[in-house]
Amino acid sequence: MNTKVPTTVFSGFLGSGKTTIISNLIDDLQSQNQQVVYIKNEIGSADVDTKILKGRGIETKELLNGCICCTLVGPFANAVNELIEDFNPDRIIIEASGAADPSALALMISSHPKLERDGIIGIIDVVNFQGYKDLSITAQNQTKFTDLLVFNKVELADDDQKRAVVGYVRELNTHSPIIEAHNGKISSELIFGLSQTELNSILEKTTIIKSDHINKDEIQTFNLKPAGKFDQKTLEKTLSECPKNIFRIKGFVKLNNDIYYLFNTVGKRTDFKLIEDANISENLFIFIGFLAHEHEAEIKVALEKIAIF
Repeated sequence: MNTKVPTTVFSGFLGSGKTTIISNLIDDLQSQNQQVVYIKNEIGSADVDTKILKGRGIETKELLNGCICCTLVGPFANAVNELIEDFNPDRIIIEASGAADPSALALMISSHPKLERDGIIGIIDVVNFQGYKDLSITAQNQTKFTDLLVFNKVELADDDQKRAVVGYVRELNTHSPIIEAHNGKISSELIFGLSQTELNSILEKTTIIKSDHINKDEIQTFNLKPAGKFDQKTLEKTLSECPKNIFRIKGFVKLNNDIYYLFNTVGKRTDFKLIEDANISENLFIFIGFLAHEHEAEIKVALEKIAIF
């Protein structure tokens, strides 16, 4: 099957907690029997984190002594090709150095024939973050060019500090959802889109869970199965207009060419991917967000309005 591998990039300053968050997410993915490859980029000549993860049975690759988005473009492409050939991963996770420009990384992934961009995730240490006055353009880009912002170490910050960091971030980025990671943990459902592997798992279930609390912060999910088919551009617009507290939307949908596609929405961006070798007979939309249930009825009506019969 010539399917592109969903690839997610994590960016953020040194000490923001990227590796801890990634490690916990990989535990979550492995519990779902997903094969994960982890690529870490460090400016220095040594890396400890990949050695720790290797010891837990995770396939890893270090890209050292350079920045992945400039001097390591060639090695990155070679590493990706080698890892896909050897391990056939369900997902690739890239931890970028603090010097990496996420906009360049997004372009690299989009231009690679074997990769599919599944989000640029920005990690922010809310305890120590003090705004952008003295930061480089690259550091600012790590907030501007991102699909989802994760506030880390929130259990160590009071409400005033968190509100201040929200203000700093919104000076540069008004569009990306902000979610919190407590003790370096966040649900993989929020971070990653739907993959072909997960699709097969969903189709094997006799029922779909109606709703669930992902964690104590009232992150909720609900599912809709609207009838009909949809025009891609109209659907993209409708999904982009969902309330801001809906962080992630994913599922499968029949477009007006009568073909089913996987779709993933984060922020204002929706990607569609042709489904291969799956027996699908109805649409499924999965919505995840803070107090998401409050918007279920209005979103259901919005989808029904644009359905084509």
